[in-house]
Amino acid sequence: MTPYDVVVAGVGPAGLSAAAACAAAGLRTVLVAPSARVWAPTYCLWADQLDAAAGPLGLDPAAAAARYSPTVVRTAAGGERRLQRGYARLRNGVVHAALLDRLRAHGGEVRTGRVTGLVRDRDREAAVLADGARLTARTVLDARGGGPGTAQQRAWGEVVAGPVPGLVPPGGALLMDWTALADPAAPPAFLYGLPLDDGTVLLEATSLAARPPVPLGDLRARLAALLDAHGLRPAGDAERVAIPLDAPPRAAGPGTPLGAAGGLVHPATGYSVASSLRLGPRVAAALAAGADPRPVVRAARPRTTAGLLGLGLEVLLALDTAATDAFFAAFFTLPEGAWGGYLDAGSPPSAVAAAMARVFAALPGAQRARLLRSVGRAAARIRRG
Repeated sequence: MTPYDVVVAGVGPAGLSAAAACAAAGLRTVLVAPSARVWAPTYCLWADQLDAAAGPLGLDPAAAAARYSPTVVRTAAGGERRLQRGYARLRNGVVHAALLDRLRAHGGEVRTGRVTGLVRDRDREAAVLADGARLTARTVLDARGGGPGTAQQRAWGEVVAGPVPGLVPPGGALLMDWTALADPAAPPAFLYGLPLDDGTVLLEATSLAARPPVPLGDLRARLAALLDAHGLRPAGDAERVAIPLDAPPRAAGPGTPLGAAGGLVHPATGYSVASSLRLGPRVAAALAAGADPRPVVRAARPRTTAGLLGLGLEVLLALDTAATDAFFAAFFTLPEGAWGGYLDAGSPPSAVAAAMARVFAALPGAQRARLLRSVGRAAARIRRG
């Protein structure tokens, strides 16, 4: 068999978007994964990020996602803040089908199988499947997910009958409510909420970052108490979220890592889908031009930016409930361009550092002192490795 130009291992948003983009760029592409089922997790991003990613992927931005306005943040220290930046939730079935159609329409193949290893074969790379088969290509793109990490974001979500205007603004998204689940004796957790297309509402008790991770059972119990207090009952399947935040990019070797394997998970927020969607067409363009895609992947996650965001994660891990509330009350007083830059793992280091400095300046004096102590402990831990 004539080798492929590209083998893509993994059919999550990172893998499927890259495969579709490679096929559309004229590269002989095969996507391999144990299953090509529609994604189950809830994937969200900012609406402007969706608009930027949709065109290069051939997606209809109006159909690809539900959009929300306002985007609400609530803290005890700062009250309710309504952000002007719109929020979006991928319609998984629509996006998944559109990308699969794009892949196949341009001659791409889908193969069912489990990739157990990657090898170099002279001047080519190969994906080794569990059944012993090898898929050889000029390049293997590895989108099989990242490592476990030691710090995780976790959430327990339940779908309830909507609307719930006391919790989630009508037509809007509840990005963070640090008051709804506040418990000084428990790890920090916030309420997250989105209206769904069928009129129900997804509510999630979320631990933004913890090491060791907060047990899902604890988050489930806190959400259950909140639902009971509001007279709400679960009306669908529960959603369980566990996102490693400090897993390093996959070590150098055969294949080019994408998505979580490429370190695209934001260390302080857990977001990665926007970075993954916009990376696929860039990788495809490099491959179509005969270039090495690895520098393109590294540019999507600048090393200095990753270091600063890793420091930000360590600081968050050290904060208790009150300090976390104060931190986000200050964070969202920044101009959108400042906090938006911090929330993007692809931002230049200067934008991330500037946002960190501005948050520090916006905090009350006592919180500044606590934050400085947290930074010192975090820096010491990073030096110890």
